[in-house]
Formats: sequence, C-alpha cells, structure tokens
Amino acid sequence: MIDAGESGVPYPSNVAGPIDDWSEAIYSALRDWDVARDGEWTRWNPGYLLLTITCVAGSEIEPVVLYTADEELTVNFGYWETHNPAPYELWDAEADVIAEHAKLLVSRWLEGCIRTAVVTGAKGKWCGTTTIEPGELAPQLKAAARWVRETHPEKVEVRTPVIRDWKSYAVEPDWLKLPALSPDRLPE
Repeated sequence: MIDAGESGVPYPSNVAGPIDDWSEAIYSALRDWDVARDGEWTRWNPGYLLLTITCVAGSEIEPVVLYTADEELTVNFGYWETHNPAPYELWDAEADVIAEHAKLLVSRWLEGCIRTAVVTGAKGKWCGTTTIEPGELAPQLKAAARWVRETHPEKVEVRTPVIRDWKSYAVEPDWLKLPALSPDRLPE
C-alpha cells in the first residue's frame, strides 16, 4: 500500500489533501468510534486513509491498523489481515456496513474473543497467519500448522493485543499429518 519513501500527513488537517469518496465514507463511519479516538488518522496519496491504534483506554497494545485503498477497507492486527469485513461475505457491501463489521472484528480482538496464530518455519520465516477462536487451543494450533504444512512450519505463536501475553508452541510432527479417511469416505 505505501511506498517506503512516502509518509502520511495528519488527517484531518490543513496540510492533508482531499480523500476519495470511499475513504470519506469509512472515516465518517469510524471517526467517533471510541477505539478510534485514541488512534492516529493519516492521509496517503492519492487520497487514502490510514488509522493506527496503539493505545486503548490508556493501555498500550500491539498496533491495530485499518486503511482504505481502492474502495476496500483492510483490517490488520496480530500479523493477520482481512479485506472488507462484512456479514456473510457480502463483498459489495456499502462502506458503513463494512466499517461496522470492522469495528466488531477489532473489538473481538481487543476483548480477547479472537487471537491470531502466526506460523513460522526455519529461521522464523513466516508461513501464514490465521485466527484462533475461543475453545480448545490444541486442535486449532494443529489446524493452523496443517494448513501451511507444505512450508514446513516449526512454530506457532499465539498473539493477543498485549505482547507480554503472546505464547509460542513448537509444531509437533503429528500436527502435519492429514487425517486418515474413514472407509465410508473413500472415493469410489
């Protein structure tokens, strides 16, 4: 999204240029959100917005980033991202609907209802990131490792908004095995 040589300017401000209609709709939907009040809005060429949240209710968190580009809203936290979060995968939902679902997703992250599983291989090379839902952790760790088994994962790091709460787990060899097909599920 952003060139390394570029930098955003505070938004709104008298030095910020115009933003596109999509970005304006997202900004209107998010600017009064209590979580966004502690965040920093910046404008990027050619008229996109970036919201960076590093503190919530006075407590420092791993950054949550939301940005607009090409009529999409991207939500990023815990080394995971999604584009245009909307109910039932409504890819053409209006900006206000997408913004509401982005707020719900970020709120679930901040409340600990979801975590992320960052899977890495040799020398810490990133293999993939997925979300972890409430419930038993072990099957979800296995599923995360199995999902990227072709990349030879070695570690799964479970992330939360607070870095000191992150936990790492070594990938066990049996995590990468595909479940055996039962006789009633064999192809004919």
